[in-house]
Amino acid sequence: MPSELSRPPTPPEQAVDEGRRRWRDFRLLWGGQSVSLLGDQVFLLALPLVAIEVLHASTMQVAVLSAVSKAPFLLIGLPAGVWVARLGLRRAMVGADVVRGLAVLSLPLAAGVGVLGFPHLLLVAAVTGAAMVFFQVAYQSYPPLLISDDRRLHAANTRLSFSESTALLIGPGLAGVVISVTGAVRALLFDAISYLASVLTIAAIRHREPAPTAPTRHPLVKEVGSGLRYVAAHPILRPIMICGAVYNLGVAMYDSMLVVFAVRHLHLNPSALGLSIAVGGAGFPLGSLLARRLADRVGIGPSLILAGVPSVLGLAIAASANGHLSVPLLAIGTFVNGVGQGVFAVNALTVRHLSTPPEMTTLATAVHRTVTWGMLPIGSAIAGVVGSAFDLRVAMLTAAGTATLCMIPLLVRPMRRTRRLTRVTTPAPSDHQGQQDDPQTAAPPDRHHDQKA
Repeated sequence: MPSELSRPPTPPEQAVDEGRRRWRDFRLLWGGQSVSLLGDQVFLLALPLVAIEVLHASTMQVAVLSAVSKAPFLLIGLPAGVWVARLGLRRAMVGADVVRGLAVLSLPLAAGVGVLGFPHLLLVAAVTGAAMVFFQVAYQSYPPLLISDDRRLHAANTRLSFSESTALLIGPGLAGVVISVTGAVRALLFDAISYLASVLTIAAIRHREPAPTAPTRHPLVKEVGSGLRYVAAHPILRPIMICGAVYNLGVAMYDSMLVVFAVRHLHLNPSALGLSIAVGGAGFPLGSLLARRLADRVGIGPSLILAGVPSVLGLAIAASANGHLSVPLLAIGTFVNGVGQGVFAVNALTVRHLSTPPEMTTLATAVHRTVTWGMLPIGSAIAGVVGSAFDLRVAMLTAAGTATLCMIPLLVRPMRRTRRLTRVTTPAPSDHQGQQDDPQTAAPPDRHHDQKA
């Protein structure tokens, strides 16, 4: 895909007007997704409740429903990067939201005529999961096309991450209220409406990305391979991806056992557990807001290392909860973990945007998402084995210890020494790493840069 940054320079007045239009387009993207993310929280709570309360599904069926919704990240995550690039990012987002909205809408319609069944729920979980893969790859690759200024790009990623963390903070409570008022089935209409809001805002974006030309296309396997090689050979993106994969493995184990640990080992009632998680959940949006300031002060690479410390420390604090300190320690641990995750999420996404040339953006995003999110179902499966074989406390500490291993790949020299990055607009090896404060710390050139998609 040709880079818009390679075009002849525009007059200052025209450049200012174009910058304003691009920021307007970003606000549309941001606003639509802020609404859609709240709708997603309703869906995540309502779907299993429909299975349990309406269809009287077994525990195994509910587990299968959850697994089916996550499976597309492992099955189609890598080729999705190629397909999104060929289709176009904006069209991929609109199409994915239309598919998700119609799939979710089909559930209350089927319930209304009395034909809703568990296979229908499985189909909707699979379809929405697959569409989410396409949307996430396009969504996380789109901001660099709208925003050419590197500092504004960092600010844009902060806003996107803040909306996501805020949805995680207030979304479950809002979902509970909606479901209690309307019922689980009718609450799904709220999610369908949120997808409509997303479609309308994305459709209102005026920016049009240049269409990829047919001669640049290669076989699917070759394009996927080029994305894998690019990320694997990159001295900054590779440790970020490995760190995310190891961390998600531990977090999946932690999340899978948290409720059982809190109820059976700490003897907390659901309201106390919910309160501790809700209070602690404020850490993520706070970390999102601190991300850019920390990167400016210590450098983008060291900021990721520092963010990893509270991310894993918070899990250890929560896993050590005991006795009358159970609720405070769970809240503190969740808060500390959230601050670290908020900083890491914003700065890691910005690094990926700045370090990846336009030709590789969707492929790099797909590779990162597949490897890191693909650990979630694996971690959940391991949690079941460990939780059954050992004491719940041991299992929780094992999960926290597993997540702590994510710090190892972050300690590589390029990560420690990289203070700032400028946007890569060409796959030429000489432009790979951008600008760093110390030229001697520049990463070695990537020998696979010429094998672009």
